[in-house]
Amino acid sequence: MLAPNAGEWCLACHQAAARSCHPIGLSASAAAGLPLEGGSGLGCLTCHSPHRPALASEAWVPASLDRPEGGLHRTFLLVTPNPAGELCRRCHATREGESLPQSVHSGRSFESRSYAGSKACAACHEKIFQAWAKTPHARMTRRPAEVPEVQGLTSGELEWPVEKVRYVLGSHYVHRFVAEASGTLVVLPRIWDRNSRSWLATRDYGWDRRFYLKQCAGCHNTGFSAENDRFVEAGVGCEACHGPALNHVRTTSPRFVANPADFPPERQEMLCESCHTSGLDNTGQYHFPVGYQPGDDLSSFFSGLTPKPGQDDTNFAGDESVADRHRQWEFLKARLFLAKGLTCDYCQNFRNYKTASGSEYLTHDQYCLTCHTDRERHPAESPGENCTRCHVPMKTASGAYSIHDHKFRF
Repeated sequence: MLAPNAGEWCLACHQAAARSCHPIGLSASAAAGLPLEGGSGLGCLTCHSPHRPALASEAWVPASLDRPEGGLHRTFLLVTPNPAGELCRRCHATREGESLPQSVHSGRSFESRSYAGSKACAACHEKIFQAWAKTPHARMTRRPAEVPEVQGLTSGELEWPVEKVRYVLGSHYVHRFVAEASGTLVVLPRIWDRNSRSWLATRDYGWDRRFYLKQCAGCHNTGFSAENDRFVEAGVGCEACHGPALNHVRTTSPRFVANPADFPPERQEMLCESCHTSGLDNTGQYHFPVGYQPGDDLSSFFSGLTPKPGQDDTNFAGDESVADRHRQWEFLKARLFLAKGLTCDYCQNFRNYKTASGSEYLTHDQYCLTCHTDRERHPAESPGENCTRCHVPMKTASGAYSIHDHKFRF
């Protein structure tokens, strides 16, 4: 048995790693035969011992995590060898003959227990939580019951059994529908225009090959796990940008939550680029960087960069470099204020919508007025439709306008 908080000293060096490990303090059974803090709680020293050698002559972890050094293998100070998940099985029993997942994913790709969910943040950060709840990120993915305007849609209109719809995507211009089909989830072809409250004439071609869990779920939700293709929270929650924070919720310690404001500028941009640029994960199965967490080097999780519609050889090199990914991100930022009908959902194969020119932009005011039509309420001395004169967009630390959530300061 370990003393309570016996592994606290580990965190002096491993604060970042602690965010993606097992939740500290989680109850476990002594039948596993592992040392527990206070006799019942998981801690760093449950699985890692400072008395173990750093290197071994044989593989100590699965091949996907093994990094031989001069013929020797890192042990990560694990209390016992774990090349086939033997240590993991002490607590995570599997069916006889079944092996634990092994792939080129990082271990954290299978870990979802470290997430608390955005509602857990509200107790201490109520104002921030309420502001987040109004953003497109928060409403990116919702259950049909949470979207009043679609609750009257019928199977005939949707051209799919409405009872099979699991999620509604989007909250600004259009709604897309994620439904069960052939044992998985797909994004249906019909597109609901929120402004006209009618179906668009255009349809999404190739929809039957658009598998939501492989191509969309990692960015449209929070806490995706490759272990079972599930996610912790629908929508882009607090932990999508602050990392898994269950330990932070339990302890209130800032050591267990990531603050993007503290990241180097390159890593701040990578946080946005992890979803707002194209690519594949390390296995080539997913269209998002499985295992990436805020503050990581994105290049270790994301490759397969392809040009976005409108990119050419002036802003896309195709050399898989971090610089090229950043160029794509800059290109996308420049297209924030796009012509009506070609806004944030303009990506190829998403709405199948094309314009005659890629340079048809909305002004800042036109963009505001696509939603806000109450300008007649403004006093006579107000500067007309010059919205940003009074409603200045938030800026990032670098001074650039924030497009992270389109929030405006009043």
